[in-house]
Amino acid sequence: QTDVCESADWYNSKFIVSMASNLNMTRTPDVHFIAEARTEGTKFVVLSPDFSQIAKYCDEWIPIQAGQDTALWMAANDVILKEYDIDRQVPYFIEYVKRDTDLPFLV
Repeated sequence: QTDVCESADWYNSKFIVSMASNLNMTRTPDVHFIAEARTEGTKFVVLSPDFSQIAKYCDEWIPIQAGQDTALWMAANDVILKEYDIDRQVPYFIEYVKRDTDLPFLV
């Protein structure tokens, strides 16, 4: 939400998800990076129970309710692991998992 990535990296993204954060209010000096990324084709999705200030700028608004966010991300992880590790081995994904995640310790 606010402690992970440098906001300027949003410009280099192709897909951005905002969850539990109203960037217009919490990251006011940085929110322009979202607008700039969108002009370059980045897809922007907001997970929020209310149609907030940031939701009006997104490509897709998913009005989740309390407790649904965990189920949504578990489903997303299931699809990613199934498509890039179980159904077909993608070398880039396998190397990324080994080098940059703790996934091998969780299995």
